[in-house]
Amino acid sequence: MNIEITEEAELVNIKVTGDIEMMNIKNFKDKLFEIGHNIDKNIEIDLSDVDYIDSSGVGVLITLMKLQKKKGKSLRINKVSPKVLNVIKLSYLSEISV
Repeated sequence: MNIEITEEAELVNIKVTGDIEMMNIKNFKDKLFEIGHNIDKNIEIDLSDVDYIDSSGVGVLITLMKLQKKKGKSLRINKVSPKVLNVIKLSYLSEISV
């Protein structure tokens, strides 16, 4: 998995490439939680190059969503692949996806 992070004035863009699953979740979790805890900006995550996400990845996204809400900031998931969109629709994340 590869994670690219770019920061703008009011927004952090995160582009994820590769599967998000238990075997590589630590790097994904560490990077997203670092941003969630230390940067007071809205976050957009591009999952267009992610073909698979398991429950551990969904859990990280839900926790990040809660962190953003506590700060009064938003989390948007955009450019979602069809397979990942199905998983997101089954979770509480459907309210933040585009």
